[in-house]
Amino acid sequence: MRRALLALLTLSSLVACTNNGAQTVVLTPEPQAQASTQPSSLLQPAPLSVPVPVPVAVTPPCATTPQPLIAMQAPTVPRAITGRVGLFVGRLTRGTQDFKFDRALWLRPTQQFPLASNFKTSVLYELMRAVDDKKVKLTERFDVTTANRSYGRYPYDNSDVMTLAHQMIAWSDNTATDILYRRIGLEALHPLSEELGLCNTRLLLPTKAWWAAQAGYGGADFPKYALVSATRKFALAPFEAQLKMAKRLDAAAQAIGADQMRRALDFGYFAGRNGGVETMALIDRQIQNASTPQEWARVLHHAFVNPDLTNDSEARFREVMSHGRGRSFLRVPYRYYGGKSGNTARVLTYSGYLETLSGDRVIYVYMNDASQNLLTRDETPMAFKLINDALRLVMRPEDLVRAKPAPKPVVNPKAPELPAARGNP
Repeated sequence: MRRALLALLTLSSLVACTNNGAQTVVLTPEPQAQASTQPSSLLQPAPLSVPVPVPVAVTPPCATTPQPLIAMQAPTVPRAITGRVGLFVGRLTRGTQDFKFDRALWLRPTQQFPLASNFKTSVLYELMRAVDDKKVKLTERFDVTTANRSYGRYPYDNSDVMTLAHQMIAWSDNTATDILYRRIGLEALHPLSEELGLCNTRLLLPTKAWWAAQAGYGGADFPKYALVSATRKFALAPFEAQLKMAKRLDAAAQAIGADQMRRALDFGYFAGRNGGVETMALIDRQIQNASTPQEWARVLHHAFVNPDLTNDSEARFREVMSHGRGRSFLRVPYRYYGGKSGNTARVLTYSGYLETLSGDRVIYVYMNDASQNLLTRDETPMAFKLINDALRLVMRPEDLVRAKPAPKPVVNPKAPELPAARGNP
């Protein structure tokens, strides 16, 4: 009933979508080597440079850009950040559960970006829904195998569901993510996108799958030296066709070892063997899980404000998300934080949900691709300079004043020293 009501409420506020029903990728092969320091128009987002022809299909409604009471100018992107930047930051309207904002600002809100590890938020959310639906038991345990081990570190064998969930969010562990994602099913993340009317959000691949394709082990659907055209075909296909290709790619990925895949990435794709920065950016957008700043803000709004979860699962979701990377870089006060980071070669993403000291709810989404910096994590401080500047613009002034610490007790230097206590403490 709650899901049906959510869909009804969402559909009532949507308009017709001009893209196809397969979560069409917005192809922008022009990512600038240096991001513009001039903010784009707030109510009229920057136009796409190249319109993408799409097949005629039955289209779902597309969520519109929310019109806040006060639309603010986005702060200037720091010059140290290269590539293409997308941003959505807003303070939700009090007294309503709707996706409405009192104050908001954005930059390229409807352009699509690779999510990198930010998609793991949706894996956790759907995992909790699966627990509520009794499709997954919290007592289940999993081992790490050659087939399911992905890029990077990996968890211990015999880890249970919540151990893997913490690893997935707090440490962004790719193996833990893929184990949980395959457990709930590659198609499990798609229904929420349909419910929310997200036309440019694609959630279909475990981490090892897209890296296998980029490493040259993508099978017949993703030939090594034709990734631009192959990933474009994937991105533009109807959902059912995408799902079949995703499952074939995931099977191919599980047939290779993580170390073999990593070597191929380090000396091939990451080294630019498939093309320069712009080509890599195009492939990333078309093969990775992807969304737009505005649509991902809607996902966060649903997960934190309108969760279709039991009280226990909602509490688990919020507790795990509170350990996501990003909290230590925030320079504004808050009483609750839930967020996630994401980075791959030349891609950096951050998103989060805050509850302020006065009870406001604030959402931020930062996306950057086509970076000149291969190791984008180095750009985190500059990314959070932009995020923090935006948060200060949308938050209430009283919420930006940190509470003063309680004064230290005054010690009378002339008071006689008491004898030390004896016995058990």
